[in-house]
Amino acid sequence: MTDNPISMTDLATALREGAQLEAHGLYGKQVVFTLPSSGDQITLWPAPPKPASRPILKLLWMRRTPQDNVVARGELPWTSDAKPVVDWAISMAYSADEIAPQYAPVLTTLHEHGIRASVVPVQGVGFLIRADLPDSTHLIIGGPEGLPSRADQVKQWHVQHEGADDHIAVVHHSPDLHQMINDTKRYLQATAIRYGGRHPLGAPAPEEQEDGPDKLYSLISELSGLRRVDRTAPGGALMTIFDADGYNSATIAVPAEIVTRINRLLSVELQVIKIYGG
Repeated sequence: MTDNPISMTDLATALREGAQLEAHGLYGKQVVFTLPSSGDQITLWPAPPKPASRPILKLLWMRRTPQDNVVARGELPWTSDAKPVVDWAISMAYSADEIAPQYAPVLTTLHEHGIRASVVPVQGVGFLIRADLPDSTHLIIGGPEGLPSRADQVKQWHVQHEGADDHIAVVHHSPDLHQMINDTKRYLQATAIRYGGRHPLGAPAPEEQEDGPDKLYSLISELSGLRRVDRTAPGGALMTIFDADGYNSATIAVPAEIVTRINRLLSVELQVIKIYGG
């Protein structure tokens, strides 16, 4: 390593190659690069050296918005090594503070549909949208390569339901944002995550009784007896459940609200089976 500081031309090349930023050297005197999310421009230039026996060389920097407003400025050491400057540029260009505001409208829309989410860093991926659920599982919105720098660059919205150590379900995969939000909302409703705020999705189903008419009857009976939002909803259904041979019948009156919830659950389950198989 020499004592000569890196040239502005070489620094611009290092930023393009090392930070994958749109960087340009201006007449060998300045470097300008653009932040991919906000579109803000960073200008770097050498500070005039101060009289000293061994002056400390520095780079000055300034950040401007696309509207040409100065929002930040500072200084960096100027040496022959480009890496510290490249690392600084990466931390600025790909930070949560830079990327998260681009997804604020998406987070707001999710929130309006009862889904609280935030942009979080994920090691080896970048950033993803995460929504924590009441049963300690969570939804991950993004893809294997993470979120792009801007929301308008998303080609596919991919939503997965994940547990602490396992993958539970693929909820959605398509380029349409509104369809993604609607599918995610229906998935949460259908799996009863928001059922009174208490029914945990992913809780192990009791196995003391084999699947069959008796278990179906007991489940519907238990569901009908749970606390409901509106006990005065009109209508309902009278369900009679038989064994396959027509014997051992049992009849239960199912309130209208429970009938509606069963319909929603079955509708989503039908759609999931059609798309992903049983």
